[in-house]
Amino acid sequence: MFSSRFNRGRRLAACTALAVSAGMLLATPASAASPAPRPGGDKDRPAASRPLMPSTPPAATKAGARAADAEGDAPAGAGPRSDVDGDGLSDLVVREGDGTLAFVTQTEMTEFVRAGGSGEFAKDIIPLGDQDLNGGRPEILTLSAAGRLEMFGDASTTGVAQRRWSSGIDFHIYNKVFSPGDVDGDRRADLMARTYSGDLFVFLGTGDTTTPFLGRVKVGSGWQVYDQIVGVGDNDGDGRGDVITRTPAGDVSFHGSTGDPLKPFKDPTHIGFGWDIYNQILPVDDQDGDGDTEVWARWKNGTLRAYGGDGGGSYDTRETISEPGAWAGVSQFGGAGNMPAHGKEEMLGIDKAGSLYWYYALNDGRLSARQLLGTGWGGVNLTNVSSFDRNGESDVAVIWNGHLYVEGKDFGGGWNAFNLLAGPGDLNGDATGDLLARDRSGNLYLYPTTLTGTAFHARTLVSGGWQTYNWFFGAGDYTNDGRNDLLARTTTGTLYLFPGTGSRTTPFKARIKLGEGFNAYSKLVGTGDLTGDGKGDFVAATPGGDLYRFDGGAAKNFFGPRVKIGYGYQTYNGLY
Repeated sequence: MFSSRFNRGRRLAACTALAVSAGMLLATPASAASPAPRPGGDKDRPAASRPLMPSTPPAATKAGARAADAEGDAPAGAGPRSDVDGDGLSDLVVREGDGTLAFVTQTEMTEFVRAGGSGEFAKDIIPLGDQDLNGGRPEILTLSAAGRLEMFGDASTTGVAQRRWSSGIDFHIYNKVFSPGDVDGDRRADLMARTYSGDLFVFLGTGDTTTPFLGRVKVGSGWQVYDQIVGVGDNDGDGRGDVITRTPAGDVSFHGSTGDPLKPFKDPTHIGFGWDIYNQILPVDDQDGDGDTEVWARWKNGTLRAYGGDGGGSYDTRETISEPGAWAGVSQFGGAGNMPAHGKEEMLGIDKAGSLYWYYALNDGRLSARQLLGTGWGGVNLTNVSSFDRNGESDVAVIWNGHLYVEGKDFGGGWNAFNLLAGPGDLNGDATGDLLARDRSGNLYLYPTTLTGTAFHARTLVSGGWQTYNWFFGAGDYTNDGRNDLLARTTTGTLYLFPGTGSRTTPFKARIKLGEGFNAYSKLVGTGDLTGDGKGDFVAATPGGDLYRFDGGAAKNFFGPRVKIGYGYQTYNGLY
């Protein structure tokens, strides 16, 4: 079980030796949803509201609706993949804001209790249904930040799910792992994974939970054009699993099954547009009993909408099924089509009195009320980097007396040679966060971390000439490929995007000009995902204290138009 995520007060207390030598005294809490900073609040992230799973009225029987076979089994591909309370309907499996996994049914929300697993932060969840066909509860996969798949068997709201299988960390080479349901007609859900270059692979289910999948087989290419891929189960009446996809522009297509596991999908059929208003699209299987699968979609403000399947590959009904904003507290829905964010979803600020404050993402484009983490931080050379280790949360890096300390651990001396640091995330493709450092001659170096995030491999020179930039930053993916990217502002105010490659020797592609006039902002921060869609965002503060959000992953120009989300930030000497 993953725990203590966002416990920033205790984690920064790990810097005690450094704090004492620097004259820092860690203290208590305080806000950014309220634009003007003020004291108050808790050190830990407060629990989000816990809505229950919406109920769907039974549908009228459709002509030609699929029926169970003679033995009473559900048609292949139509069965629930996450029925954890035994009522015959799929339930929700979610990752909450504090990293906890939970089940949501129509009557309760309970923790997804797991035993025998690695305990690593789970960035994604893939429900599979009853793989061993023993009449029990579903098998559920979790995907760690390091790329480890773990299968937990017979998941339920009342018991402990035991780990049945683990992949090692082999799945870090994919940017999306999902299940369409059953594509080969054996009544077991199959697994699919997309590489960063857009190749699609299938792993057919075996029914043996100790070796649940056959070796991968390539079944497609060109899938990099989609920013969401959702395995919806059967929505065209053939009893096999189907997929819907969305482009960054919001166009949605249906990929119907063929029955051939080596070429599982027909050519896509366009079924909708304007779906870029949603940050996550998720399958819920057949909720209304008509034999066709539904999908739910969450607006960026946290409201859920349901789309009813028509049995022909499209959706003929839609309705809003939650109170406004009720589901913003869910960081990741199980089976959702987005590439999940991890590593950093927050911002730190040091005010002119030297007090250190923390703001976390609310998943709806806003930052939380601020919380006070400590006093005495004035003049400290601090950087807030994407997670170095496997816990999925950002790390605080401080240079003091020439040494680099990350969460209190000494990474060695000689760091006074550098005048700018950034930790945008994994840059060399090994699933752990890395560090960029620029020396006083303008040379930029990449420091890859080890798999534990507690040390660096030998550094690599990225290139020289970086003295032309007065700031660089980043946290997450801005280009819809799942790679971590970098933003850099020149001394004349031009902002450039450096798309990540995942290569240690050449970590960035050629820069892309985003715009001019960014000297209008005194502070620029890569916050990670603020809008709940898995894409990196950034914020910019004006000298007068107005704070603006720029949403990453937009179809055009990589970022959406700026949105004002606060004021009063002139009180800070630095934002991180």
